Amino acid sequence: MKHFFKTVLFLLLPFFFQPAFAAGTAYEDLPADLRLLTKSGMDAVYSVRLEDAEKYFGEALAKYPSHPFPHFGLAMVQWAKLEYLEDESSPELENSYSKMTDEAIEIGKKWLKAHPGDANAHLCMGGMYGLRARLAVMQHRWLKAYSNGRKALKSMKRSLEINDKLYDSYLGLGMYEYYAGTLKGVVKILASVLMPGDASKGIEMLKLCREKGYFNSTAAELLLIEIFTQTNSKYADPATAVKWSVSLRRRYPDHPQMHFVEIVSLYENKEYDRSLSECLEYLKQIEAGNPVYRRRYLPRITTAIGTNFLVKGDYASAVRYYRMSEETVRQHPDQPPARWAVWGIVRLGNVYDIEGKREKALECYREAGKFGEGWGFGEYIKEYIKSPYSAGMLPGALPPP
Repeated sequence: MKHFFKTVLFLLLPFFFQPAFAAGTAYEDLPADLRLLTKSGMDAVYSVRLEDAEKYFGEALAKYPSHPFPHFGLAMVQWAKLEYLEDESSPELENSYSKMTDEAIEIGKKWLKAHPGDANAHLCMGGMYGLRARLAVMQHRWLKAYSNGRKALKSMKRSLEINDKLYDSYLGLGMYEYYAGTLKGVVKILASVLMPGDASKGIEMLKLCREKGYFNSTAAELLLIEIFTQTNSKYADPATAVKWSVSLRRRYPDHPQMHFVEIVSLYENKEYDRSLSECLEYLKQIEAGNPVYRRRYLPRITTAIGTNFLVKGDYASAVRYYRMSEETVRQHPDQPPARWAVWGIVRLGNVYDIEGKREKALECYREAGKFGEGWGFGEYIKEYIKSPYSAGMLPGALPPP
C-alpha cells in the first residue's frame, strides 16, 4: 500500500551488473550477538517501540562501532519516526534521517574495504542506499533516487553472490523486478535499457523473502500486501491482503500502521462496512488518547472514513469527515500540513463535483494546490480542475497517490 511502503520505491530504478564475487576472498559471517541485537532492533521498529530499538542498536554500536549494521539500525529508527510518527510530514526529521544515512554509508564503505567477504554487510549497504533513495523518491529528486537505487541493487546482488542463502536480499531484487515490470513512463524506459523487470518473478522473490528471510520477512509481507492492494492491478489479490493484514494485527496488536494496512486491505476487497468499522475504531483510539495513535494521524483516518462514506454514497458524511481533515491544516498554519490532510481537501472537491457544486470543488482543488506538489498531487489536481470528478470514477484507491 502506498501509505506505508512508498518507503521502498527506490527499487523501481535500474542497476548495472556487478562483477562476480572475487575468488579467494574469505567469507565472513555476522557475529551472533550482532545478528540478534539487529533483529531485536528491527522487530522493535516494526512494533513502534522506538526507544527499545534505539537501545538495541545503541548496544550493538557500543560492541561493534565500525560495523555498518548498528549505524543502519539507528538510521532506520529515524526513518520510523518520519514514517510512523510524523506521516512523512517533518522536514526536520527528513534532514536528520538523511544525515544519519549518509554517515552510515561512509562507515559501511570503510568496513567493506577491510571485510569484502561480509555478505550481510553488503546486504546492509543495500538497505542504506535504499533508505537514501527512498527519501529522494519522497522528495521527487529522481536523479539522486536513480543513483542510490542502482547502488542498492548492486549491493544486494553482491551479497547473494557471496551467500546464495541470504534470502533477505530477495526483498530488494524482488522489488526491482516487480516495479521495473509494472511501472510506465520514463522510469520504465530507463530500466528496460539495462534490465527489463519481470513482475511475476519479483512477486515470487518477495514471497521467498517473506517465507525465509531473517531480517526482512515482515518488510516483504508488507510490500506484498501493497502490491495485492493496488487498485485495478492484474496482480491485485485483496483477499490474501486481508488475510495477511489480520495476521499482522495479531502480531502487532497496538500498532496503528498495521491497523491501517488492514483498513486499506478491507477497502480494496470491497468490504466497505468492515473497513469503515475499523476506521471508526482507529479514530476512537486517537480520541481516547492512546499514545501510539497520535493526533498527527487524525487527517489520515478522517480522510479514510470520508472515502468509505463516499464509496457508500453517503456524501453528507463524507463531507463531514473531509472537513475534519481540512480543519487540521487551518488549526496549525505555521506547521507543514500532513499529506493526508491535503488529500482530504482534494477528496472534498471530488464530493462537490459529484454533487454538481463545481465552484466549491474548484475552491478545494486550488486550496490543495497551494501546498505544492511535494507529494505528487499536482497532476491529479490539474486534471480535476480541467475536468470534473464523477461518480463513475469511484471507488478508486483509498490512500493518496
